[in-house]
Amino acid sequence: MSLMFSLWLNSCSSPPSQVITLNFGGAGMIRSPMKEIEDLYQRDHPNVVINSIFAGSAVIQAAVERGEPFDGVFFADLPPLDKLQAKGLIVRERRKELLTTDIVAIAPVNSSLQLSDFRELTSDRIKTVAIGNNNLAMGRYTHSLLTRLGITQVVESKAVVVKVDVREVLAAVEQGEAEVGITYLSEAKSSAKVRVLATAPKDSYDPIRACGALVKASAHAQEMQAYLDFLSSDQAMAVFEKFGLHTVRS
Repeated sequence: MSLMFSLWLNSCSSPPSQVITLNFGGAGMIRSPMKEIEDLYQRDHPNVVINSIFAGSAVIQAAVERGEPFDGVFFADLPPLDKLQAKGLIVRERRKELLTTDIVAIAPVNSSLQLSDFRELTSDRIKTVAIGNNNLAMGRYTHSLLTRLGITQVVESKAVVVKVDVREVLAAVEQGEAEVGITYLSEAKSSAKVRVLATAPKDSYDPIRACGALVKASAHAQEMQAYLDFLSSDQAMAVFEKFGLHTVRS
């Protein structure tokens, strides 16, 4: 994984002196809308290049802790940012809770499965369920959901567990490695190969509160903060909304 980051960061050719490259680490839940948002931003800021990588919270957190040259990060839940803040690696005053979404159960688009309630995941007719482990924000939300519904043991007995990126849940369902997957609505909306079986009641899991922050060691703090601010603009939110991502309400 360290090699992956090195290759990513070193792949950027030296830009002209007037061009600023911002290294941005993002949660998988925002991967799909971010290309469109980056294009919108760079249309009005042609001197700024957004160099983005999307991965699980633990992967990006560890990279920042190792001193990889990130300018900003965006996680799908709060604990990774809390840990970075405790180590003095992000600017506390610049962190902002921004997005939320729904947790859904997905199946291949041609599947005949029907699901009216998440508790039906315990049914014998469902043999495999793709879920994230606790290195992933989606895994922590899933654990909260299964625990509150009282179905953790049964579902984990049939789990296909992914460890690095929430996108692996989607891939497991698309490729037939799991009959059902538990993931974000934003992930389900990014693929024409899956359909939503059911949406989990919001009171059945810890609230999803995705948060961005400026990395204290950023060499381009002003420019990175401007980009983070853009993520809460009407333009960016319109793109997020298309993928089922909504503004966090205080």
